[in-house]
Amino acid sequence: MNNATWILVSDASRARLFATTGRTKPWTLVHTLEHPKSRLKGQDITTDKPGRVRQSAGVGARPAMSSPTSIKDIEADHFTQELAALLEGGHGRNAFSRLVLVAPPHLLGRLRKALSAPTRKRVTATIDKDLTQLHERDLPERLADVL
Repeated sequence: MNNATWILVSDASRARLFATTGRTKPWTLVHTLEHPKSRLKGQDITTDKPGRVRQSAGVGARPAMSSPTSIKDIEADHFTQELAALLEGGHGRNAFSRLVLVAPPHLLGRLRKALSAPTRKRVTATIDKDLTQLHERDLPERLADVL
């Protein structure tokens, strides 16, 4: 088994995946992902007006139907599935023995649900912060205590 640690630093629209073999070892950028639709406003993602329903009460009353799930949540789920697929692929290849997840709380929850039980067992730390804006050189120092 590989003794590498993978560190996923993500928010709802972009992610960077790093690998390291030790606390003082340099980090290597393994993969970057972007999901621009997650940054758009809900009205910019959908182009259609909501559908209408015919009601028996009231002549001509046709209220709009709304989706039970917001389009922003749907796009966040799509991105979460992409992230999970990347991590599951690495787990399948034994590319890492430990996994650290760094993301805002809402994304961490989605990601935990999306990962399989064997991959979740390799998660050694989670940090519920958005550190995607930090420069790559600053991340190892900021996350040294969890590695």
